[in-house]
Amino acid sequence: MKEELLISLLQRLNNEISDLKQALAASKPVYTNEELRALLGVSDKTVKKWRNSGMLGYSLIGDIYLYSKEDVERFLNDIHHSPQVFTIRR
Repeated sequence: MKEELLISLLQRLNNEISDLKQALAASKPVYTNEELRALLGVSDKTVKKWRNSGMLGYSLIGDIYLYSKEDVERFLNDIHHSPQVFTIRR
């Protein structure tokens, strides 16, 4: 009986956590360190360099780095190099 109650409470808590994660993602998406590395195809060392140099904004909760979608977009815009347009003279 106590096990069933505990399992039920844990399932309810898990559902509530999932709902909170979805609400957070809908209101202000964030990327974990692993997600950002996979998204940009870079190493942990590269992301750390961007963080430490101040190029990429982040939040630190415990030992978990989080990057807002806005910070990632700002970073990508800041490092973007527009293609050069050349004219051909004849």
